[in-house]
Amino acid sequence: MKIIKQILIPVIIIVFIVFAYLKLKSNKEEIGEATALASQTISEIPVKISAPQKGSINQQVFATGTIGAIEELNVLSETQGKVTKIYKNVGDYVRKDEVVIEVDDEIIAANVLVAEANFEQQKKDIERYERLEQGEAIAKHDLEQARIGLKKAEADLISAKKALRDTKIKSPISGIINKRMVEYGQFISGGMPAFEVVNTSKLKIWVKIPEKDIFKINKGQQVNIAIPALPGKNYTGKVNSIGEKADNSMKFEVEIILNNPDNSSHLKAGLFAEVTIPVEATETIIIEKTALTGSRQNPSVFVVEGNTAVKREIITNESDEKHIEVVQGLMEGEQLIISGQLNLHDGDRVKVLQ
Repeated sequence: MKIIKQILIPVIIIVFIVFAYLKLKSNKEEIGEATALASQTISEIPVKISAPQKGSINQQVFATGTIGAIEELNVLSETQGKVTKIYKNVGDYVRKDEVVIEVDDEIIAANVLVAEANFEQQKKDIERYERLEQGEAIAKHDLEQARIGLKKAEADLISAKKALRDTKIKSPISGIINKRMVEYGQFISGGMPAFEVVNTSKLKIWVKIPEKDIFKINKGQQVNIAIPALPGKNYTGKVNSIGEKADNSMKFEVEIILNNPDNSSHLKAGLFAEVTIPVEATETIIIEKTALTGSRQNPSVFVVEGNTAVKREIITNESDEKHIEVVQGLMEGEQLIISGQLNLHDGDRVKVLQ
């Protein structure tokens, strides 16, 4: 019995080894067949193609800003005294050089009368001295002093009249009274603000344009303006000036003028505005964004040459939601791969799907 066990065990081991060998060989053959089949299957990668076309992308530069009045300033007093009349109030329209306030002018008017009387007296003295000088009855020095006195009297009269005019405070611009800083009977002094006047016959919007877009904009160019506070209303303006120096964020200030000839009550200084500046587009090669591989900084595409995928480095420019401009690296009419390129490598064989 012991001898039988000694013979049986090696036989079983040998049988097991033979079985295992045959099984491994069978598996190896199956794997080889599967690998060969897979290799045959992916030897030609299916792709879809499209031909690059010439065209242009509708380019626009977007910016935001706050609407401001074309002119706004404080009307300052050039005299001192008690306010005796107020002709305008907040919200009223005032014309240029229209009187808005009068200050007590009683003393100043009296000063004008004194200056006029002195001036007339000096004129008469000159006439008398000239007659005396002709008869050599007066020294030339006295005549010269009289003439100097006349000039001084004339200067005093001009100054007195100016002081009298200053008692009637006028607006230096046309516009709407936005603030009133004085009251009837109040004492005001020189340099004190009386009114704030805002001219909204034209409005201006200051926007900041980044350096990549600043050279696309020209002075006098028409722009479209939307005001979120006034939904459904669209306005047009034009570029009035372009800054010559960028700020710390590398943006340039651009001033846009918006006409408001009827002084619309809707358009007010201080409103937020969204500006769209159409940019003239040049014709170039346009492709679908789905064709891109690599990064936006280093974009590339695949084209089909024969039945081979060839990788191309390209230089891009403007884009929209679906398309992008190619300024270098592609030609019109080439077979551009737009689907199936994600797993491609340069030189892979491809099959174009119809």
